[in-house]
Amino acid sequence: MVELIVCVALFYIFHLFLTMTLSLHKVPFLDWTYTGGDISNMTDLSQRMASAGDNLRQTLPLFLVLSCMSIILEVDNLLYAQIWFGFRIAYLVGAILNIYRFKLIRPLIWVPSIVMLIRMATNLIS
Repeated sequence: MVELIVCVALFYIFHLFLTMTLSLHKVPFLDWTYTGGDISNMTDLSQRMASAGDNLRQTLPLFLVLSCMSIILEVDNLLYAQIWFGFRIAYLVGAILNIYRFKLIRPLIWVPSIVMLIRMATNLIS
């Protein structure tokens, strides 16, 4: 589980840099370095990455808490955690490919990741 938490942390850092990296040809680097910088010229892809990053930040704290509790309580939630991580990777790929412009595609990826968090939580209390 510890290795997976490290992988998720690295994925999150990678995710953070995607937004900036994909717009450096339109937005100068210095504009990314302070809060008053004008980043309004971001590419559509960067905007989708920012949105996907916001979505990840909504569930990441819960995942980390459940993962740490699994380690402390010695509960095997590794499979559920790996599936959650797989759905998060799929969510990012979907944002890159812009498949969320089609109706009901986002929930097909997002909802199962939430179900995995619920499974992790119920596994802790059973």
